[in-house]
Formats: sequence, C-alpha cells, structure tokens
Amino acid sequence: MRPRPVGRSLAAGLCATLAFVSAVSAGAQEFHLFDPAREDGASALGGESPYTEAAPEPLRRLCVVIQCATLPVAPAPHLFNTGSSLWSAASLFLGIVVGAQGPITYGIHDFSFTDEGFFAYTTYAGGSDKASHGVVSATISGLLFDAYRLNGLSENQSFALAFAAGLGAGLMVEIGDGLTPYGFSAQDLTADAFGALAGAMLKRGGFDDVVWFQLGKVPSRLPDAVLDGRTLFGIDYTREIYAMNFKTAGIERHLGRKPGFERFFQTSFVYLTKGYGYEPVVPTRYQEIGVEIGLDFPEILRAVGVSDSTWWGDTLLRAFQFFRIPYTQIGAYYNFKSKKWYGAEAPYRFY
Repeated sequence: MRPRPVGRSLAAGLCATLAFVSAVSAGAQEFHLFDPAREDGASALGGESPYTEAAPEPLRRLCVVIQCATLPVAPAPHLFNTGSSLWSAASLFLGIVVGAQGPITYGIHDFSFTDEGFFAYTTYAGGSDKASHGVVSATISGLLFDAYRLNGLSENQSFALAFAAGLGAGLMVEIGDGLTPYGFSAQDLTADAFGALAGAMLKRGGFDDVVWFQLGKVPSRLPDAVLDGRTLFGIDYTREIYAMNFKTAGIERHLGRKPGFERFFQTSFVYLTKGYGYEPVVPTRYQEIGVEIGLDFPEILRAVGVSDSTWWGDTLLRAFQFFRIPYTQIGAYYNFKSKKWYGAEAPYRFY
C-alpha cells in the first residue's frame, strides 16, 4: 500500500518552488528586442507625411507563473541557460523533497521493489493512484515546456527536456519509496512516464488547447455501515476524480471556425474509484468510468479578460486548467462492479 499523497505533494511543492525559480530567472528574461516607442512620422508642416510607415504592432508579453518576457524571445545559445537550468533543478529538487518524506516518516530501510499493478480491481487503489501520477506528471511537463520556451529553447529542446525533467521528478519520488517498507513501484514510474510524455507531446504539437487533463476533489464519503471501523491508509480516493478533457474552443479554432457560446463547454472522459485504500478492504469497492459535459473555466476566464500576459493571469489559468471544479458537469457513469450506468450524482455517492 502507498499511504503518501505523492502526486499532490509534488504538485503543491512544485508550484511553490517554481514560483521562486521563475522570479529568479525573470530578471534575465524581461527584455525588448525592439523599441516599442511609436514614431508617427508627421511632417514639420503639420499633418501626416506621405512616407509615414505604419506603426509597429505592440509587442506581446507572456508569463509562465511569475516569470514574464516580452516576445519575441531570442533563441538560447545553449540548452542549459540560467532559466532552463533553474526550472530543471527545481523539478528534480521537488522530486527529492517529496521522495524524502517516506524515509523521514518510516525510517530508512533496505532498498526494495514492489509490484502494485495498474488498474486491476484487486490493486491498492484500483488504479486511481496511477491516474493521479499521470495527471500530475502531464501538468508538470506541460508547465516546464512553456517555461523552457520562454527561456529561448526550441520546441524540440523544450519537448525533450520537459519530458526528462518531469520523469526525473517522478524517479526521485520512487527512489525515496524504495527506501521505505512500501518499495519502488515500476508501475508508478510508468504512469509518470506516460503522463510526462503526454503533456510534452500535446504542448509540442500545439494541441494542449484541445486536450488536457484534470484532477478533481468530489465531496463524497463512505456510509458508516460500509466503513465499519476500517482504517484509511493514505489518500481517500473516494473523494477524487480524474478527467481527460476535449475542449470545444480549441477544437473549433483548429478547424478554422470562430467559436461561439459553445466554447465555454468541454467534453470529458473521467475515471474514479470508491471504497479503496481501507484496511481491511471494502468488499463492495468499485471502479467507474464516465462521460461528462461541463464548463471550461479557463475559457470563461479568458472571455472576461484574464490573460497569460500577467503573472497572476497565467497562474489563475493554469490552476483552473489543473483543478476540476465539482458540480459544474453533468454526465453518465458506468460501474464495473454492478455493471450498471448511473446519473450525474455518481461521483458524489457510494452505491
């Protein structure tokens, strides 16, 4: 069993540390390649000169968390410049910090491996822990890709380094696990690899506005009759849900259509489990998949003027891109145990 909230610890710690890193590297990235001052070219006799050139378009400012730069950014002469080195080091450092939690809590043991499985019914978390690893790793590699691009790396360089650094953070966590009674999980690292690869690929291909991943909390608990004095180890996966979102706004933009009101909605495929993580095991625990239609909050924020040209705007957009807001979707959910479909209340109830 894996009692530690690794994914959320890594995500929360990454946000805090990378915010500091971006602040340090921002000093070297806030620059202008051209003078934004406008020359109006008016003649001395008044009026506009017939030779007046059109005013240059205003330069765009882009932020990744609190590191901001004015576009275009000059290509980096080396793969590891100040900014890319700091972002990479921060990712690995966070993996080390999270991985150290296990040995600190349970003491250092002989290094060992564990075979947890993936999504089988009999696994510790029914696959929710693997879904969590995947979503968090995709989010981290996506953030790193944007950060590397902001620091002058090419798309291919950013893709490779984002994948490597995202997977490296997961590796550091699993090494720490290997020094605890729970052991190094190859399945956890595999989920990290798939997540980091998916996040980096979507960013590299420019389809992150079409497909992305979310982790959500759902207000849900097991009935007392089901708990019956059982002990919860680690995360209560009954209160979590994982989504792969297909965004209407992004799809229409890629098709060359002007998005209308429908751009504020997205279609999601979700995965959730109920009753996992308890000892002794809950015999009625189950896994569900579902399809939903819900609100696309980042798109709503953009419509009211929130932009990635400010540090707070980019941070807000990324937060709503990662966290799924409960009660803003309606869907249908299939229960693998009962082999039945359930309605919109399924994520919030135990059947």
